[in-house]
Amino acid sequence: SAALTNSTTETTLDSRAIAANALKAGDVVEIVAQGIATVTNATDTLQVKVKIGSTVVCATAAVDVADNDVWFLHTFITIRTDGASGTLVGSGIAALGVEGTATARPDILASTAVDTTAAQTVAVTGTWSVANANDSCRNDAFVVKIHRPGAFD
Repeated sequence: SAALTNSTTETTLDSRAIAANALKAGDVVEIVAQGIATVTNATDTLQVKVKIGSTVVCATAAVDVADNDVWFLHTFITIRTDGASGTLVGSGIAALGVEGTATARPDILASTAVDTTAAQTVAVTGTWSVANANDSCRNDAFVVKIHRPGAFD
């Protein structure tokens, strides 16, 4: 992704569109996001989220990151019902910090509305606590895969 630098605005680092009517009951959307805080300033914090539309499915805590700290989010969204009044649930693991020692924490999303008749965007976003030219991060890996019931990968 492009670098997120010098901003406190939640910014999309990477995204993938899912076409209208593509998601069906029983589908599982698997998302993996990995990135790095390349340069950091003082005690400024960074938070990274995985979203579908405007719904946050999994997020790191706001962490006081150091140069070269990394994040990793592995998220699953299950479509419970499809249609204009569809529902989903989500779960995942999020970690942000020093490579090899960052604490991963589980995250869940209870049943939430989703309109599967409309196009949906899956995204990874970042937010800095302070706008500083010395705060910069980027997403390096972003995988979105839809698993269908009855299909084995």
